[in-house]
Order: sequence, then structure tokens, then C-alpha cells
Amino acid sequence: MSSDTSKKIGLIACTGVVAGNMMGSGIALLPSTLAKVGSISIYSWIICLVGALSLAFVYARLATNNPQEGGPIAYAGEVSPAFGFQTGVLYYHANWIGNLAIAITGVSYLSVFFPILNNTIPAAIATIASVWIFTIINLLGGSWVSRLCTLGLVLILVPIVGTAVVGWGHFDATTYMQNWNTSHSSNSHAIVSAVLITLWSFVGVESAAVSSGMVKNPKKTVPLATLLGTVIAGVIYILSTQVIAGMFPASEVAASGAPFALATTAIFGAWTAPFVAAFTALACFTSLGSWMMLVGEAGKRAANDGNFPAVFGETDKNGVAKKGLVLASVMMTILMIAITIFSSSDSHASNLFDILTSDAVLLTMLPYFYSAVNLIRYEGMTTRNVFVMLFAGVACIFCFIALIGADPSALAATFVVSLAIFMFYARKLGFRQHLQLEQQEQANKVVQSH
Repeated sequence: MSSDTSKKIGLIACTGVVAGNMMGSGIALLPSTLAKVGSISIYSWIICLVGALSLAFVYARLATNNPQEGGPIAYAGEVSPAFGFQTGVLYYHANWIGNLAIAITGVSYLSVFFPILNNTIPAAIATIASVWIFTIINLLGGSWVSRLCTLGLVLILVPIVGTAVVGWGHFDATTYMQNWNTSHSSNSHAIVSAVLITLWSFVGVESAAVSSGMVKNPKKTVPLATLLGTVIAGVIYILSTQVIAGMFPASEVAASGAPFALATTAIFGAWTAPFVAAFTALACFTSLGSWMMLVGEAGKRAANDGNFPAVFGETDKNGVAKKGLVLASVMMTILMIAITIFSSSDSHASNLFDILTSDAVLLTMLPYFYSAVNLIRYEGMTTRNVFVMLFAGVACIFCFIALIGADPSALAATFVVSLAIFMFYARKLGFRQHLQLEQQEQANKVVQSH
């Protein structure tokens, strides 16, 4: 075995990367958000797990058979350049909006130490401060943030896995059934609406297909690890959220800014709450730092492709898109201020988390859908594998279900934004075609002159 091969990761390590990418910040406030729907969300989790596995399969298959730099943006562009442009805009904005949800989660868990952060305005100020602190760290280089993410993931898994395993000794079936449907709507509507909430936990599944150069036997390892990692994350998600649904009244969980600290206090004692809160806050903030780097890179790539203003692509001597990072943080700050102004004074962190994650998930639905459609196109062109195309079809249907469960006003806004993007694409296309016509005319004049 060569030294290069010995450094590549195998199935177990690759599976750990897959599960870790999704679990870094997707779970911390979910029990509070799902408490507003009820324990009936178990069905939403099952639907979401099937859908997430289908999406995981889509990206694993594309990553091994049709690898493209840019992920969902590139795959949408293969279906149509217009869809690639649209996906670049939607995907970028979904990421920075999702980052704000991560920041809110971290601040929410700090409320265990600083109760004033349970109030809307102080929490908003702390959230904005955390955004700019990690912006500054990234501007200074911030390479250590990515290393801290591994520590953050390990720390957040301690209370979550502990709750998922030991919490069943405190589970009460009567409480669970009393919490069955707290949404004040029909069971079917509650289930479908919760799909959009639970899907937040799996956002990032597209990044799970590790580069083939880093993996031993990538054609087999990458798809299997992607699917196994998604299953592991899904099982932990389901066990931990459902056991909490059977431990406390839904209203108590919904009002909690740190649901896992609430659970571990009941299971192990009050001494655990500060540790859980600190572990989870650190995990969220390190994840925020890492994802902000990715947002900066996404903006830079979009600018280099000519789809974003050139300012997003300007870099320093270390290749850091400083102006793009600052612009992303400005947008996060403006959105946080807007949410604070329009939120009621008694809004909980889970309310803001729900708003932002729902918006972020809605913006990713079209990129996910286009990737699944691209797999159908690719397989139809090459292997014509019916099984693969069936999986891609299930992924498409899952995207439809998630959109159906969205709040009508949020869905309408997403639809309008998605269509408005084509106006900018048409403008860009018009300028490009005008330039081509001018070049053609000049070429014709040169030919005629001879």
C-alpha cells in the first residue's frame, strides 16, 4: 500500500464525516420547535428520513459518477444555465440565513448562564455581536475555527446521545400522547408542516459526498457512507426528540431556550445544565464560524462565475473574500433587526429559529429538486438504471411534500423571489448576447474588407 493510499479514509471515518456534517447545529433547538406541533412529528421524521436518504443517494451518485465543482449549483446548471444562475442565488442566501439560525441557537443556550438572553432585544444584540465576532475571526484568517468544529461536534453529541439513550427511563407514554397534536390543526396538516422543520436537520446532506481523492474505493465507500451517516443522524434525531416529547408537557418544551439542558437536568440532575448549555453553545458558535467561511467562498465562486457582483469575489493575499464576508454579515444583521422589530415582545428563541430555518429550507428546495432532476437526466443519458432514477423520483416527491407543508405566505415569497431571479438572469444574458452580436458584426466587417 502506498503512503498516499494509507492516508485516505475508510468507510467508518467517512460515515462519521457524513453524520457530523449534518449534526453540527441542526438539532439543538428542534425539540422546542417541534413541541408546537406535537409528538405526531414522529411521522414527519420518518417521511423526512426517507426523503433525506433519497437526497443523500442523489448526491452520492452524482459525486461518484458525475463529479462537478460547485455541488448543487453545478448540477442545476447542467439541466439549464438559467437554473444554475437561479440556484447560485437561492443557495447562497439560504446559507447565510441558516447561519443566523445557528447564531440564535448558540445565544439561546447561553441564556442558561445569562437569563436576560431569554428576552427578545438582548438576545438579538447578542446574536448580532456573535455574527460580527466570527466575521472578524474569519477576516483575520480564522483557520482554527474549522479545527474547533470537530471538538464542538463531540461536545454537542454528549447531551444529545445521552438523552436519546438514558432518557427513556424518564419517558411517560401518557405525557407523550397528551402532546400528540398541539398544532390546533388536523393530523395530516401537522405532519406535513413538521416535515419542513425536521428537514433543517438534514440540510447539508449535499456536502456529505466526500471528494473521491480522500476516500478509499470511493465508488463504493462514498455512497454507502453517505446513506449510513444519514441513517445514524436520523436515528439519533428521532430518539432524542421523541424521548423529550414524553418527558415534559409540550408547552414547557416550547418555552425552553435550551431543551437538551432541560432534559439532562431531569435525567442526571441540575448540575448538568451548565455543561450542556456550554457544550451546545460552543458547538453552535464554532459551526457558525466554519459556515461563514463557506458562505464567503460560495459568494466568491458565484462572483467568479459572473453571477454575483465582482465585489463578492475580491480577495486578500490569503485568498479570503473579505468584502463578501462583511456584506454577508451586514445582511445577517439587517435581517436580525427586522425580525426583532416585527417579533412580539414575548417571542422565544424557538420562534425565531423556526422562521429562519423554514426560510432557509424553502430556499434550498429548488436546488435539491434540480439536483435530483439532473440525476434523472444523467442516468437517462448513460446507464438508464431504473432503480437509480426511482430514487431520484422519490427525492423530487419529497421536495414537493416539503413545499406543500410550508406556510402559504413564506411559500409565496419564495416563489416570487425564485421567479424574480430570472429577470436578472435575462438581463445578464441580454448583455452577453449583445456583446456576441457586436463581435460577430466586427468579424463580418473584417471579412468583407478583405
